[in-house]
Amino acid sequence: MSLPKITIIGLGNMGEALLSGILSAGLLKKEEITGVEAFAPRAEEISKRHGIKVTGDVKDGVKGSGAVILAVKPGDAAAALAPLKEAGSPAVISICAGLTLKWISERVPDSQVVRVMPNTPALVGEGASGYCIADNSSEEAAGWADKLLSAVGKAYRVKDESLMDAVTGLSGSGPAYVFLFIEALADAGVAAGLPREIASNLAMQTVKGAATMAMEADLPTSVLKDRVCSPGGTTIQGVRTLEAMGLRSAVIEAVIAATQRSKELGG
Repeated sequence: MSLPKITIIGLGNMGEALLSGILSAGLLKKEEITGVEAFAPRAEEISKRHGIKVTGDVKDGVKGSGAVILAVKPGDAAAALAPLKEAGSPAVISICAGLTLKWISERVPDSQVVRVMPNTPALVGEGASGYCIADNSSEEAAGWADKLLSAVGKAYRVKDESLMDAVTGLSGSGPAYVFLFIEALADAGVAAGLPREIASNLAMQTVKGAATMAMEADLPTSVLKDRVCSPGGTTIQGVRTLEAMGLRSAVIEAVIAATQRSKELGG
């Protein structure tokens, strides 16, 4: 599936991550991407670093584009969407937190709309993004979104937009939970006598290695866990303590709480 010329409106960290991923994957040529960035020094910086045209004017930036990646702050979205009607109503792929398909579609009724919830590991090419499409959107538009998001990690489509709140609670907020676990793991290593640098590196590599095993092994994580837990050994004692202290329940409750908050923010 070929991609149309695209415009990225908003070139903050996530907008630039998508730009970098698209170029690195060879999905589009530099001349097939236009950036829109209101902050002039940032616009100049991005243009020099990536070799694309960057303008401060949305109307100018969306000329000839078949799709727009909306990567601005939610409060700036309405103004960014306003010029799209005159530009031929390109498809809108929104990564703006909390903005529903209905909200976007009301402002660009002739555009196909895709709503995306990315997460911060997209900044290092390891994102986990969930997305859904509006009723008037085509499978082609969904395919464009999937291809673009896959340039910075993995993309998963959900059929029901209401599930985007769960995506937010799990993968959108999830990096913070993992960072907290890494921090706690490292602190535990220091408490057990390890130097801070070694404890931190061991913690980070352990989480990275375990995640890689979970993704590559054709086995459920419960089996992988059991294989580390020798009878009467050290690991099962650690797991027993984590269960007794409520780790599993705490994680579940954290995701549910974040999901509920996402629903509240979305109205």
